[in-house]
Amino acid sequence: MGSGIALVALYAGCEVYLQDAFPQALEKASAYIKGFLEKKDQSDRYKKLHLVNSLDDISPAGVVIEAALEQMDLKTEIFRKLDAVCPPPAVLTTNTSTLSVTAIAASTQHPERVAGMHFFNPAPVLPLVEVVRGARTSQETIDRLTELAQAFDKTPVVTGDTPGFIVNRVARPFYGEALRILGEGNSSHEMIDQIVESGGGFKMGPFKLMDLIGIDINTAAMRSMYEQTYGEPRYRPHWLQVQKLAEGALGKKVGKGFYDYENGEIKDTRKWISEVALQVGGGSGRILVSEGSWAPGLSELCTEAGYVVDSIPVRDENPVACFVVAGRHEDAARLISWYDQNLDSSIPIIAQCADITISEMKDWVNHPQRLIGFDGLFFGTGSIVTLVNPTIPAEKFLEIEDMFMKLGRQPIYINDGPALVLPRIICQIINEAIFLRQDELGLLANRINTYEVSKYSDFASATDEIDIAMRLGTNYPKGPMEWAVSIGYRKVLGVLDHLYNEFREDRYRASSLLREWARQEARSNRNR
Repeated sequence: MGSGIALVALYAGCEVYLQDAFPQALEKASAYIKGFLEKKDQSDRYKKLHLVNSLDDISPAGVVIEAALEQMDLKTEIFRKLDAVCPPPAVLTTNTSTLSVTAIAASTQHPERVAGMHFFNPAPVLPLVEVVRGARTSQETIDRLTELAQAFDKTPVVTGDTPGFIVNRVARPFYGEALRILGEGNSSHEMIDQIVESGGGFKMGPFKLMDLIGIDINTAAMRSMYEQTYGEPRYRPHWLQVQKLAEGALGKKVGKGFYDYENGEIKDTRKWISEVALQVGGGSGRILVSEGSWAPGLSELCTEAGYVVDSIPVRDENPVACFVVAGRHEDAARLISWYDQNLDSSIPIIAQCADITISEMKDWVNHPQRLIGFDGLFFGTGSIVTLVNPTIPAEKFLEIEDMFMKLGRQPIYINDGPALVLPRIICQIINEAIFLRQDELGLLANRINTYEVSKYSDFASATDEIDIAMRLGTNYPKGPMEWAVSIGYRKVLGVLDHLYNEFREDRYRASSLLREWARQEARSNRNR
């Protein structure tokens, strides 16, 4: 990481002192940097690189970026030395991804000049830098580091000193919920990755990404967050991670993690989605779509595919299928029960399952074998549709599969479980982002008055640096605040309350700020 940051500084024309206590590490860094500069036809910049073994040799530096191992004792020892070697006005920064900047700064005589400057790996490629404000970091220090990040051709986001800062904190549910779904037996890791990629638009699923990062590194970050927050259940490591560590299956770097690798590529992975090209069209017959808002775009897609869409059964005519797209708070139970009583028992009822399980729905009907669950919230966003394993007869099942293919969606099947895959992962990411927003409001209250803080708590102002950080630092298809707006705060809250009611764990408690935004959204909708 230090080599990558040094390379970024050299690209910007800076004089760079690269220090490491181990000569072998410096030799490796030198070869890496020289090779990259040659590829970019910038070999002349190499003469600005000074390789040094001792911290005493970096005294000319105006900004110091520490990138040692994620160990608090090691970092505080380094900063005590840096405080003496590089007197003010030099700025001292740490590239830590999860440790407290305030605690590191406390080891110095001048904590006002200490901040976080967190780059993302690979540093020469990824455009984001988190500039972290410790409890006593001065505004002058923040301004200098923001300007430096911009000079490095990076996008800086300023964040408070909360555990994990922005990216490593908000990304926790991406891994944590995927591990929980796998551990509960609701889906395989290959299925989860394919749903996240083909349904959610992510470049890489959580298990592929854990393998790429290193399961040991990912687990260490989770443990650090868990310990720093005194056992916050949202960050609790999963036993599957610990099992992988015990096995020595650390990911791509050792050839085995959740996947097996050969020559750096995944081998023998099971495919749950066919490779056929999908297009909308070719449908015929009538499809019923209930009232409700938990499957946006479904009716329009059915019409585009050639189906006639109604909400009430037509006399003497059986529909192809009936979709129930209401959430619990929109009276899904009433609608599912009504359709069950008024449709021939051979007609499948396909009900959205983001805040209800098939197990619950079975108590509302006389013909439970006709029920199929589907992910309505994310039906319109990808090339797949997540279905809960149906128990309908095989011939009817094939008809339903054909219908989804005509709607341009390939079915992928998982077992019944709360909030499926994408609603569970993404709503937890949104919730974590709003928890972070709430914590940052608390930090803000230490610097400005309460009235000023209240202006930052309205959901209309929530699309902010958190979204920028997650899009640039993790390459998410949307920022979490943008997702919250597109899904709707009340629906996000409905998914989280459903998870909480099913598991009875504080892990799924909704942020009080999310509840307030859901109320604001409801009032806004009533006033339209």
